[in-house]
Amino acid sequence: MPSRRRAAYGKRMGLPSGLTASVTLKVEDGDTALAIGSGDVPVLATPRLVTLVEQASVKALGGKLGPDKTSVGYKETLWRWRVAIQNDFAARMDWTVKPVREANHAPVARLRHADVMTVKTGERVVLDAGGSSDPDGDSLTYRWFHYPEAGSWKTPIPLQLADNLYRRPFTAPKVQRRETAHFILELTDKGTPALTRYRRVIVNIDPESYP
Repeated sequence: MPSRRRAAYGKRMGLPSGLTASVTLKVEDGDTALAIGSGDVPVLATPRLVTLVEQASVKALGGKLGPDKTSVGYKETLWRWRVAIQNDFAARMDWTVKPVREANHAPVARLRHADVMTVKTGERVVLDAGGSSDPDGDSLTYRWFHYPEAGSWKTPIPLQLADNLYRRPFTAPKVQRRETAHFILELTDKGTPALTRYRRVIVNIDPESYP
């Protein structure tokens, strides 16, 4: 992106100038273009380089963008998923060259309730992913969040308790008609590369007088 466009984008998004980030990649035989099949010379493969650049971009913007802001352009809805996408690709490359025990495998996200539920205004709702696990025995990081882009209810719904808990309650907002709110579980393991899996819960919220 030209410097003038970068400056305009940063100003519009409320970002400070001169953001930088440092990430590292340990280059091994399986990271070369020859190993991946993307070229005929033993240099760092383009997919690995793209992964490195994307990770640096995400790290530089970490905590700088609000929950309702993403990057510009036709890929903007993918911004929040980029690290997970790139790590998933890297893991799949590992699966082609590493023994099963040396490669990381994705966690399994499970819910302790239905993935579609109907509640009333003011009702306490508990999102629970306590049945989740990891095939490699890695510890897990849980992140629940309201996904307003997908539902009819656009006002952010705050979740209670600490962020990294598999069980997060919230209070259904006051509505005048049936509204739909979508919630996402982002489940990430502590392997290398860290892999993420998702589950969606759709909550129909009815007003008190709804039949």
